[in-house]
Amino acid sequence: MNESGSTTRTDQPPLIRVAMLQPALPKYRNPVFRELSRRPGIDFQLFFSNDEPVKNVEPDGFRATPIATRLLTRRPRLLWRKAHLDLVDPKRFDVIVAGWNTRYVSLIPCLLKAARLNVPVVLWGHGYSKRETFLKRSFRDFVANLATALIFYGHTGCKRFVARHGRPERAFVALNTLDQSEIQAARKKVLEAPGFLEEFKRKNGLDKGPVLLFVSRLVQDNRTDLLILAAKRLLPDFPDLRVVIVGGGEEEQHLRTVAKSAQVEQHTIFTGAIYEEAQLAPWFLSASLFVYPSNMGLSLLHAMGYGLPVITTDQSSTWAPELDGLKPWLNGMTFNHESVEDLAFVIRNMLQNPERLQRMRDSAYRTATREYSLKRMVDGLEAAIRYAHSTTRKS
Repeated sequence: MNESGSTTRTDQPPLIRVAMLQPALPKYRNPVFRELSRRPGIDFQLFFSNDEPVKNVEPDGFRATPIATRLLTRRPRLLWRKAHLDLVDPKRFDVIVAGWNTRYVSLIPCLLKAARLNVPVVLWGHGYSKRETFLKRSFRDFVANLATALIFYGHTGCKRFVARHGRPERAFVALNTLDQSEIQAARKKVLEAPGFLEEFKRKNGLDKGPVLLFVSRLVQDNRTDLLILAAKRLLPDFPDLRVVIVGGGEEEQHLRTVAKSAQVEQHTIFTGAIYEEAQLAPWFLSASLFVYPSNMGLSLLHAMGYGLPVITTDQSSTWAPELDGLKPWLNGMTFNHESVEDLAFVIRNMLQNPERLQRMRDSAYRTATREYSLKRMVDGLEAAIRYAHSTTRKS
């Protein structure tokens, strides 16, 4: 199985014209596409939707063209993207990279046209769904088997697919990650500013600690209420405990009510939504643990980039592929799904062993900055593209 993401280079790699279709161009993807476009022999162009409910940013360091997506039905949500067919043109592109999203009705015609015209297609996606059903999985696998190669966000999805269908040579892993450069710059600035972090902690009542941090949208699926309820059980052992909840959303008022009912209102800080890394950094660096009770994804690597061990549910069906990076007892822990008692037990156990906690902090930092580096992610993308190009039938 091609899970290492390694790439074999030659002195003069062949020029491969690559068209990649994405549902949007969010800020965190800019560094990925910029790095891919810099790879020798890769002539990269992105095509992204400009009418999806995602905030797009300007492309930085690569060519990008907005395209239209048409909504066909709302329930189920089915979409049509004309570019799926238009870009399958061997005179323009050698390899197509498309999202592995079966809600795009245009994807199957794209794959069929590509096969007819001898244009390899790579599908990039999770490889499995959080709400997996036999029918959904079967249809998604059927679509995948029309493609030349597949790129998975994590090792788990890749292994599951290969176990079902074989052909490991066409399965690649591009570990989904965040560009750590902005995180590390913000972290360094705070840590090197004399007295800044100590004053920040004092000003916000975090100087005695310990501090449990949650950063994300406040929505029901994330079960932030479990963290608040666990705090009540922890207060007898940690009377100066603080729970910091960074984010905004529909659940904020409910969570405030939970904190009041649990009598931990004075120990809970709601900061509201914070988006700038420079403003987030002191909150991360003041925390003892990062607790994300359910539905976790890239936040894992955000927290670990600051050296924070992570605690989340043990129910893997709620995990995004990034949770492959969570190694219990090494860089974080899991707790029994939806159990406040067990969550409190795990937090208590971690806080009461400072030496082990420091080892976990070091391991979390290595996970984010080495194992899940941007380079390794792009290595996986490049390897899949080069493999797909190598399968092209020569005329």
